[in-house]
Amino acid sequence: MDFASYHLWSQFEPALGWEDTHCQMQRGWRSTLDTKQFESISTPLAATIWQKVGKLAQQGVYEFHQDPLLLKHPRGCERVADRLYLYYELAAIRDRVMQILRQYQAQPYLLGQEMLLLNRGDEPLPPPIEIRVGDDTFQLFAAFDCVVRAVLPSPGSVTIDRDKIHIIDFKTGLADFDRRQADVYLLAGSYLYPDCELVASFYNLETMTSSEPITATPDRLTQIAQKLAQIAKLHQQQLREYQLDPDCFDRLFPAHPGTHCRACRFNYRCAYAVGC
Repeated sequence: MDFASYHLWSQFEPALGWEDTHCQMQRGWRSTLDTKQFESISTPLAATIWQKVGKLAQQGVYEFHQDPLLLKHPRGCERVADRLYLYYELAAIRDRVMQILRQYQAQPYLLGQEMLLLNRGDEPLPPPIEIRVGDDTFQLFAAFDCVVRAVLPSPGSVTIDRDKIHIIDFKTGLADFDRRQADVYLLAGSYLYPDCELVASFYNLETMTSSEPITATPDRLTQIAQKLAQIAKLHQQQLREYQLDPDCFDRLFPAHPGTHCRACRFNYRCAYAVGC
């Protein structure tokens, strides 16, 4: 069955403002290399640091709420760091994550919330959700970071709406939030929590900032499902065409070379890579 996810959507179409650095050939390399080949490709150091900080920060939040006494303990951050083996990481990673842990301990964003789900961030993907749109059916992969039974209050607000399910995605760094990711989560949530009103938002653990709550009407959810069905079908068509004729790779997955090639993990094997 065809499949889709926010990650696949972002590989097809760049986020607003990132058009100049988007390259379809990256999607081609990711999709056509076998697992062993893909895993053997080294990731640029900057990307490794960015990924590790995000994963470790989410794991730290998980550890705090697994043992809430650590939120009040004077050495709570150090004990969480021990559980994460943080002291074995590069200093650039360790220092950033420790700062995030200290900030979270001082202002725990999820404290007091009724959590239905809190992922550590290193679990396998959950089972896909089968989505039907007209005559099209595809599997949707969506992994939530956190789900609570209430909308978290906006800054300055003292009220909490207990009738809603709130899907929260954690971020780090300075990247802008991508509305499409929230849309995918809301679509998945509409199947997992069909009788509930849904809202999604992003929370940056590093900057301690939250996006505005994001909602979607039934019509909007249908549009999202149609878009993902289109992407899922096209992606599989391209893979089948490549399997029949590997020489058409460049046409199916056109390159967009530029200075961003230096940060691409496939630049060593790409004939179009610039400045590498």
